[in-house]
Amino acid sequence: MKDVVAPKTQIVWDVGNKAMNDKGEADASRLADDDWKQIIEGGSAVSASLKALAGADRLKAAQPGVKIQSEGNPGAWGAADVQKAIDADPRGFKELAMKLATALDATVAGAKARNGQAVQDGSSQIDGLCEDCHKQYWYPNLK
Repeated sequence: MKDVVAPKTQIVWDVGNKAMNDKGEADASRLADDDWKQIIEGGSAVSASLKALAGADRLKAAQPGVKIQSEGNPGAWGAADVQKAIDADPRGFKELAMKLATALDATVAGAKARNGQAVQDGSSQIDGLCEDCHKQYWYPNLK
């Protein structure tokens, strides 16, 4: 998650946000060729990683002794607690991963079509799905 999903999703959001005008409306003319390319490449990489997670036989929050991002912060679980939550509901985790991959695929398709509204809609959906997963498996006190 920390090496692909988080940083590449951030690129999709940051670049996609450039496609909004001052009123918060989609405006594809604000994106250059490289912007579209970044959304396509970043979104595709995240989608592939999420599909791999969803298809994994065993999900592992972290290697033994490795801390996860935000571990030790108030309200955040450590790797062992995250692992327990995933182990208690691996199907739910995999379903959320696939929903997120589907949203990223739609965002990538929007970027390939240079459709700013589709990118904006996809980014909003991605944000909500990330939050849903974090609440369930990483920051349970936010429920």
